[in-house]
Amino acid sequence: MFKSIIGGFILSFILLVACTIANVNSETVLFTAFIILVGLALIISGAAVSGDRMRANLSTESKTDKKWRITNSINLMLTATPILAVFLFIHYLI
Repeated sequence: MFKSIIGGFILSFILLVACTIANVNSETVLFTAFIILVGLALIISGAAVSGDRMRANLSTESKTDKKWRITNSINLMLTATPILAVFLFIHYLI
């Protein structure tokens, strides 16, 4: 999980450098990357489906599938957290 946070900081640094080189608004790029990562986490976790579909998914999946799904959705959210922090820092302080 610590690797996900470090990966988020590295990804935000890479995005900031790319935005500076390409002369693009970094707030838009960071916010878009944050939304994409959170969206992927929601899709993987299954939180964006109806209750009936979630019940059916839980009853048919194995323990290893459930562990993989939960672990990867948590890692995606932890990766998105530093990107949000950098976005808020740029938006409010710079």
